Amino acid sequence: MHAFVFAAGRGTRLRPYTDETPKPLLEVGGEPMLERSLRRLVDAGVDRFVVVVGYRREAIVNRVGESIAGVPITYAVQRERQGLAHAVRRAVVDGYDATLPPMGAGWGSDPGAISLPPSVPEDVVLVNGDNVFADDCDLSRLVDRHRESGVDGVLLLDRVSRNEAEATAYCDLASDGTVRAIDASVGESTGGEDDAAYVAAGVQIHDTAALLEAFLGVSRADSDGDEYELADALESLVDRRRYVGVELEGWHLNVNTPADLEVARRRLGSE
Repeated sequence: MHAFVFAAGRGTRLRPYTDETPKPLLEVGGEPMLERSLRRLVDAGVDRFVVVVGYRREAIVNRVGESIAGVPITYAVQRERQGLAHAVRRAVVDGYDATLPPMGAGWGSDPGAISLPPSVPEDVVLVNGDNVFADDCDLSRLVDRHRESGVDGVLLLDRVSRNEAEATAYCDLASDGTVRAIDASVGESTGGEDDAAYVAAGVQIHDTAALLEAFLGVSRADSDGDEYELADALESLVDRRRYVGVELEGWHLNVNTPADLEVARRRLGSE
């Protein structure tokens, strides 16, 4: 299985740490966040990486190199901030020398413009490069669930309070773990033991062709920030295919602010 890892952002919310150091190279537990994520993915069975870089990309390429733990790394370049859906397109075009239509054109708009080489994997893991995983965070459970019969895709989930979920991408789950909707209404709090919700936590597994079909149809007009948003495509995928959510026992954190970085360094400094 291959993985697309997103490491192109400027990390503006992490300033001043990112004024000189690109966000993926900020160290946690004695190694850059990006390398820590890549190693956890190798442990889960990933056998090739495409890392999407942008801001200070030379520093990332020079530090991480062409492989990690024997697994090859290819780099794709996102020169302008255009969103994660666009980053997936760059990963396929640069990582596999594929020919794809422009963003917003849709998968079937010009079939002759689509050329997926045999090297493009049937399934792919998407990972935000600012995730930090402790050594006890076993991502192989996501891969195993994806391989179960009747499962089209998998989302890593975090359990949060309903107040937190109201401010982010909430996942509405059925009793068997099927994701019924994303960004659904949380509803009123019950005040009981089940007063919690789930949000997508920055690791996903998809059928690659279905992913591209959804992502190439994303429009900037759908976005508040004038980007090709991952969430817009994910909503359409969940509507049409069976995605399941998996909550892991191991510790992980999406590092977006200086406070997040300090939490991660305190937690993992003694590993």
